[in-house]
Amino acid sequence: MEKVVAYGHGLGDNGRSIVSLRADDLLAAARSATGLDDAGDTWFRDPLERLCTALDDEAELHLAGRLRARAELQLILQNRLRLVDLWEREPTVGQETVRSPIIVTGLGRSGTTLLHELLACDPANRPPLLWELVHTVPGAVQTPDGQGPPAGTEWAGLMDDEITLMDAMVPAFTAMHENGGHLPTECIFIFAHQFSSDMFTGLYNVPSYTIWKSEADQTPAYVWHRRMLQTLQWSPRPDDRPTPSWVVKAPSHLGSLDLVFATYPDARVVMTHRDPLRVMGSLADTMATLHWMHSDRVAHADLVELLCMGVEIQMNNVTAVRDSGSLPAEQISDVVYKDLVADPIGTVTNLYRKWGMTLSDEGLARLRAYVDARHMNREVGEHHYRFEDTGLDLAEHRAIVADYRERFGVPSEV
Repeated sequence: MEKVVAYGHGLGDNGRSIVSLRADDLLAAARSATGLDDAGDTWFRDPLERLCTALDDEAELHLAGRLRARAELQLILQNRLRLVDLWEREPTVGQETVRSPIIVTGLGRSGTTLLHELLACDPANRPPLLWELVHTVPGAVQTPDGQGPPAGTEWAGLMDDEITLMDAMVPAFTAMHENGGHLPTECIFIFAHQFSSDMFTGLYNVPSYTIWKSEADQTPAYVWHRRMLQTLQWSPRPDDRPTPSWVVKAPSHLGSLDLVFATYPDARVVMTHRDPLRVMGSLADTMATLHWMHSDRVAHADLVELLCMGVEIQMNNVTAVRDSGSLPAEQISDVVYKDLVADPIGTVTNLYRKWGMTLSDEGLARLRAYVDARHMNREVGEHHYRFEDTGLDLAEHRAIVADYRERFGVPSEV
């Protein structure tokens, strides 16, 4: 099924002649905007150039999509330049200790966001917020009226305005995934600074970049991940340097568990599990909607085929890696989606019990308030999707994921 939308027509080349997506032009613009030159390690150049080439050659961007891509990439480059500048001026950032982070991972649409936000209710845990990963360096950016750097709440508001624009382009996306400048967000925004991130494969149809990313060594991306958490917990005032317990999340970590533990040997990993066949329908619908925000054409059948192959290979690999004994099994917990949605508070308290942690009265009260609000506040409606819409053969693909479902006790949902 191919969806066609008529965004951005009026320029014969959909903006190619006036909106450059060349890597060199993007970096030059970011340097001009910040007055900074040093972009740090050079590893990011190869993925950036591959991404830019794929955006030009494969993504079929309409004008609005091209403008958004240009703005998104340049904003990330500007934040990268400011971060590298901060690290050069303040070497103590690199001395921060990231202790025992909680890392939530699992297939997309398997409850990772819900569990992440539940764990973030505990004031003893700190999640990275969306605005922090896009406008990270304190005091680095002035407001348009020149009145000085905005406070965090103001940056969160600016991010909310950008998200409102996305929702206006495709209102259905609101029901698929809630975003907000003040909300906990995924590590894909950290990895984006090395330009090796599932953020880009989700937003755009860039198959050559997707294939490259699936085969590339992601060690430099995890080096950046650690440095970003160090930066967020660092403060220029020696008497104001709390060391929080981080709680982060991304489905991306699922395929890099070895790097997770190499980067954070004391990490506590929580893996959510859901029927991959149910997940495929939801993921395909979500990604098609995101691609539709940026492109005239969305080849839904091709997207389903790529997702199906990726999900099935990934889950079989996860099963093999978990059974190989190469990972610290005592530091990995499993949460089945149906149990999570049936008893979210019990899920969190069980995890705390396993970790030897104590949930404070305040943390429990916040958990209850979050769960109550989640059940009551459903104005945006539900995200409806079916496995049948993928066009895949149910029996064939049920057999492919059978070992994974049996290994982790995952019930069928289709």
